[in-house]
Amino acid sequence: MNRRKFIVSSVAAGVAGSALSSCASTKVNKELSTNIMPLAERQKWLGSFSCNIEMWFKHLPFLDRINAAKKMGFNAVEFWDPNSKKKAKNPTEIAKRAKDQGITITSFSPGAPSLADASNHNKFIEWTQGTIELCELFGVPNFNLTGHNNIKGQTEQQNIEIYTQAIKLAAPIFEKAQVMATIEPYNPFNHPGHFINGVEPGLSICREVNSASIKLNWDFFHMQRTNGNLITHMENGFDQIGYIQLADSPNRHQPGTEEVAYGAVLSRLRELGYKGYIGAECFPKDKDDQQAALDLANLAKSISLSPPTI
Repeated sequence: MNRRKFIVSSVAAGVAGSALSSCASTKVNKELSTNIMPLAERQKWLGSFSCNIEMWFKHLPFLDRINAAKKMGFNAVEFWDPNSKKKAKNPTEIAKRAKDQGITITSFSPGAPSLADASNHNKFIEWTQGTIELCELFGVPNFNLTGHNNIKGQTEQQNIEIYTQAIKLAAPIFEKAQVMATIEPYNPFNHPGHFINGVEPGLSICREVNSASIKLNWDFFHMQRTNGNLITHMENGFDQIGYIQLADSPNRHQPGTEEVAYGAVLSRLRELGYKGYIGAECFPKDKDDQQAALDLANLAKSISLSPPTI
């Protein structure tokens, strides 16, 4: 290589190196800037969301997840079956830890029996009393209701009719106790073997029962996977919405990581008059709880999401 070629190649290499260094620096600065939000501001914008501690902070023991949610900036949590023996849960300990941390419990999902099996209806009525007592313990007036797995030998219509009969039996009990059961439709991709998926037949069941104590847990993740067209379906079914949950689709990570335009969806939700918490029933992408919380806070900030008023 002659001197001229050496000088030219050296200059080119220097320019390329500087460009790479600049790009790397820009990337680092961008990453740093997106991960900086003061705790007080994060608390403000996370105020609309209830952290699902079954799916967040999975590296921690269950009770310690309540503390972690508080530290992250959440003021509310939700969870699944508080009586789960598999996870060694104790409802009294859960209630105490939440109270000690100043955390509101917004919903829970006690394991209901299969309600399309008529032989379970008496058991279900007994189950309602224990669930009402849990509502009192947790200081929350609503809970999540499923129990809609397919029953072998029955048609889908039979499953729906028998399930509806069970709900009608329980409705007066819930009304007297002033609690609300929110039926949660699933989706057939993540939860095969169930007959209540997406908008229908859950919406029709609630309208047939016609009780303020029987509404829907409108989980946008399941609705997107089953039906799509989130805003139109929400508008059409808003009169039966009792609680809201969300996750992006199709991998159930936090909003902003996949396909759903949650800014538009949540803005319309508040416009329609939903004043409650929004359950963040999602798996933080890459198990990064901090980034997931930041993504939620930035989403709320981007649309000036108003906090719950009930």
